[in-house]
Amino acid sequence: MTKSKPITIKPYVSPLASIIRCDSRSMLGSVLSRVRSSHDPVFVYDKSDDFVGLISPFETIFSSNYPYSTKVSSISFSPPNITKEAPVYQVAKHMLASKVYTLPVYDKEGEMEGVVYARDILEEIITNSSLLEFVSSKIEPHTPITAPITVVVKDVFNDFKEKGVSRMVLVDAEGDLAGIVTRGDMMQAMIKPTDKMRFPNEGSRVGHRSLGGEKKTRKTEPVTQYYTALVDTLLDSTPIPEIVKHLIISPHDSIVLVNKSNKPTGFLSTRDILQALTELRPVESTHIMIKKPGTAVSDEQLKKVTDYLDLFAKKLSKRMDIEKIEVTSQEPKNTAGKTKKFNVKLIVIPVAGNPLVAETKERNFFDGVREAAALIEKQRRRSGLSKEETQES
Repeated sequence: MTKSKPITIKPYVSPLASIIRCDSRSMLGSVLSRVRSSHDPVFVYDKSDDFVGLISPFETIFSSNYPYSTKVSSISFSPPNITKEAPVYQVAKHMLASKVYTLPVYDKEGEMEGVVYARDILEEIITNSSLLEFVSSKIEPHTPITAPITVVVKDVFNDFKEKGVSRMVLVDAEGDLAGIVTRGDMMQAMIKPTDKMRFPNEGSRVGHRSLGGEKKTRKTEPVTQYYTALVDTLLDSTPIPEIVKHLIISPHDSIVLVNKSNKPTGFLSTRDILQALTELRPVESTHIMIKKPGTAVSDEQLKKVTDYLDLFAKKLSKRMDIEKIEVTSQEPKNTAGKTKKFNVKLIVIPVAGNPLVAETKERNFFDGVREAAALIEKQRRRSGLSKEETQES
């Protein structure tokens, strides 16, 4: 599939009337009771009906575990500034980063004019054969994380928080598929008040609860009170394009793959398809500049260095966005006028952020460049620099 003309989200923008919205003075417990999935955001507005930000169910329950009495205005976040002309790969990246699959769309004046749903973007894949082929080539089923059907709420919730998983496949004593429990299921379990627990009135401290403050009975409840027994499944021998199409039209956000004995062997989720869509970003070759050394380096050796840097750039570009790579060298001479060594400087300039610089001294030009490249990679790892931090804002 060609990447020369990025697909924009313009055809997939929906009216604002379809969003879940709340008043900024609302409390978290009452707001989250209105969403179905941990990926469904709530749009927060103040008393003047001005947009304040989004509430992420994932962030509030599985990441930060805010008390139910928290005012939503204090924990809302500002979404990215997306317009109708934004490419699909960029919006998919924003959805994955924010963990919400509905994002606002702004006009040129910065006013919100609609929203874009992940589901609407994904439906395009079904009707676009080349897009389906591309997405399918980027997807590989995951090994399912399983748990016995007898597991309790506390253990599932802790796994969701600590391991970062979004769903758990439940199996019976024989290892056969028995059901599935998702973050959305656990969210509903956690926001549903117990008999002695009610969401507080404004200004009241009663009902200030979180999972940590829950009664023991809530933690030890069997997960079967919240799981889904009717799991969307396909045989693990099903071709990937068919699995992708099935998942997109399914009312569920995931699909479990089973063998002929009904034992789970893999799964795919909406997140996997969104991740594949981020690969639509055009891949541009890195601009490599080598200040040609003196006659001590032959054209054949220079080509060897160029080829090596090309491979190095491709590898490094998976970790950061690179604008260009520069190589310079100084060549001290001996009394006979021959090059004693090469003082090589390698500079990697990212699209955003500070450049990475390494300097080496070697008798061989290629060895100097290779050692400098290794030092650059060490710098990148030690810095903890993420790919997003090197991208143009």
